[in-house]
Amino acid sequence: MRTRTRIAPVALAAVLVAGGTVLAAGSAGAAPKAGPAAKPSCYDTARYYTSTAGGGSANAHWPATGVWAYTTPNCNDINVKSDVGLSVKVCFKKTGKCNGWTAAKAGVWTVVAKNVLHNSGFYLQFNRTASSKGWIAY
Repeated sequence: MRTRTRIAPVALAAVLVAGGTVLAAGSAGAAPKAGPAAKPSCYDTARYYTSTAGGGSANAHWPATGVWAYTTPNCNDINVKSDVGLSVKVCFKKTGKCNGWTAAKAGVWTVVAKNVLHNSGFYLQFNRTASSKGWIAY
């Protein structure tokens, strides 16, 4: 009886090992499934920014003076995640107008312009003269 008790676990282990080998060999020969590439989320395409400091009565802004950023198909909105709490407004190239101030808490994503057309020229203006840093997704 002892002989059977010892043989059964050894036989069971051999079957499990063989089964695992068959499964592994079957998996190794299978071709990976092709599918559409996943579109990155808006925040996955965020860029780190450092605003240009203002001076006198001029507020800090991003990008540099006389330079426009252009919205992308990755986001429907313009979003900011600043390292400090501040207010932000977005100014658009096409209209020459800025939207109202939006309060942005430090370290939190904030929508500063909604439903913006793709390839729209814009810049950000901050309600302070000191430079700020953070993330922007557009």
